[in-house]
Amino acid sequence: MKKVTIDWGEIELAFDNSSWEMDYYLDTETGQTLMVMAESRRYLEEIYEEYFAPDAPDDFNLDAALAQVDLPDWQKEAVREADLVERYYGSRIVGIPRVESWEAYDEMQDFIATIPNDRLYNKLVNATQGRGAFGRFRDILARHPAEEQRWYDFQQNRLRQRILEWLEMEEIEPINAPPAAASTAERQEELLSLRHKLLDETLIFTQAASRIPGVTRIALIGSLTTDKIDPKDADLLVTVTDDMDLTDLATAARKLQGHCQSFNRGGEVFLADEQHHYLGRACPWKLCGPGIRASCDALHCGKRPYLHDDLQAVKLSKALIAEPPLELWPQVTARVPVPDDVAERVLRPLRGE
Repeated sequence: MKKVTIDWGEIELAFDNSSWEMDYYLDTETGQTLMVMAESRRYLEEIYEEYFAPDAPDDFNLDAALAQVDLPDWQKEAVREADLVERYYGSRIVGIPRVESWEAYDEMQDFIATIPNDRLYNKLVNATQGRGAFGRFRDILARHPAEEQRWYDFQQNRLRQRILEWLEMEEIEPINAPPAAASTAERQEELLSLRHKLLDETLIFTQAASRIPGVTRIALIGSLTTDKIDPKDADLLVTVTDDMDLTDLATAARKLQGHCQSFNRGGEVFLADEQHHYLGRACPWKLCGPGIRASCDALHCGKRPYLHDDLQAVKLSKALIAEPPLELWPQVTARVPVPDDVAERVLRPLRGE
């Protein structure tokens, strides 16, 4: 067994990851948990293509290559971590498994089976059938603080059990014991902090995108327009003119996505035309064009540069595009009750208050 000092907070975050936009790894020499975002992999791939010579691999200098590219320091560090994973995966670097949706659902059902109150038990059983089960489960538990705390403890114990089983399978022995589980209040505070980070990134993106020629409207859609304490993404709907060059908007979208992924959340920019037709998403690649990326699933890659029209995967209705829940720019228009933190962290700065 290899003895390693574990950062329990980081590895628990990694094991709780369900996003396909990021992967987590454990460095068994340092005990560091590495997060590799899809965006970082894309940048690393581009650097390999431009600077790495297969006939002279020893001459490749990543730091020298990074000095030639226009990336912020945090993104360069993320690329270095991606490179570390590429070079040592299968030896000192091991992949951390992501949680599958069926595992989370089974865990929720296992907890419900422990509910001693018959009325609450029946309510949860009925509420967790079909689409939206997790949201209804959380909403009901929020009205029962004692059971909500018991759920957090149950989750934490299951999570640590999975981690310990995985470490044993990888023949890794943690030197340090895991810390005590967080209380409900601490957990709520942590989730609220992540929600606020998403709102802050929403504001930054909106301020940047509103200055790009061809952008005619920016709206917030998705769970951030509600009081949901644990939204997974910042979802922006941007209306653009037919002749707009999408290059700068795609750059802003990549920054949004990268920043959100750095704290285990997502950021998506959906595009529509002025007739309320859904166009697709902003392209996540720095270089966009047909044949550049074999993995690109856009239906018409490169036909309109930086438009990722993966319409087979994602579609927005014309009704949603015509009347999104919260328009941010050029004027604020709310069609839903605005959560206090959205008003404070996004709307007030946009209004200049």
